[in-house]
Formats: sequence, C-alpha cells, structure tokens
Amino acid sequence: MNKTALRLLLAGVLTSAGNLSADGLEVSHYREGRLLTCVPVIDGEFELSFIHSVSLTPVTDYYRLIKSPGGDLAIKQTAEIFVAHGQGLPSLVNEPDATSFERRNGQFILEMDRKIGRLIVRTDERFKNRLHTGNSTINLNQWPDSGLLIAPVSNCQQ
Repeated sequence: MNKTALRLLLAGVLTSAGNLSADGLEVSHYREGRLLTCVPVIDGEFELSFIHSVSLTPVTDYYRLIKSPGGDLAIKQTAEIFVAHGQGLPSLVNEPDATSFERRNGQFILEMDRKIGRLIVRTDERFKNRLHTGNSTINLNQWPDSGLLIAPVSNCQQ
C-alpha cells in the first residue's frame, strides 16, 4: 500500500472514530422526558440492582436488548435474583413469562422470557438503584428521586 492510500485510510478511520455509536440505553426523566444520559450496551445485556423496599434485601434484574427483523430495539427481561420473598417479588412457580424458578445457594432465581414495553424505574436513594452494563455501573440515584425511563436506542453516541 502506498503512502497516499495509507494516509487516506488512516484519515477515514480517525474521522469515523469521532462518530462511533452503539446500541445502548437512554435514561431520561419519565414525566419530563428530559434526557439524562445514554449508556452503551456493547454485549447486549444489562442489569438493574436495588434494595427491595419491603424485605430490605438485594434484588438484581437481568435484561437483554433484542433487535426486531426491522432493526428496532426492545428490552427483554431474562431473570430476577433475590434472597427473600416480599411484596412485589415472585413467589410462584407459574409466574407470567417464567421459564424456571428455583432456589440455589440461598437465592431465588426466576428465569424468564419477558418482553418489556417500557422500562420505568422508580428511584429512591435508600434503595441503591444501579444500572450495570459490562464493566460500567451507573448510579441511578445521582439524579433526584423520581421515575426514570430506560429506553433502548441503536445510536448511543459517546
């Protein structure tokens, strides 16, 4: 490859690097619609963790971004792991969209295949709301307690 071609290739790579986009999650105030942040989800999976308001024990919900044949993104919940039953937590083997329910190593594990229309998270600093994507953890309590809308996007710009 000659020097001119190499320079053109390098210039193209550097130009496109400034416009990188990835599948991700936009976090916005639910009622105001104000965008707070966009978080890339490189591997297509993310989690929400929190302290349950009744049992005061940790809960982690597992999700995956799914792409429709038309290219639109949606959210599917794949599991919920918790240590104590409480109001609002699953307690039956036949929960809607459940694929399995077991107790292992002191935890309840509900595996599921649940498509989520809109993911709205009510935050409260007492309950340590966190969004986990790959190696990143976003403190959802960095904004005033409210409802947050978490929506999939295919162009999460960084």
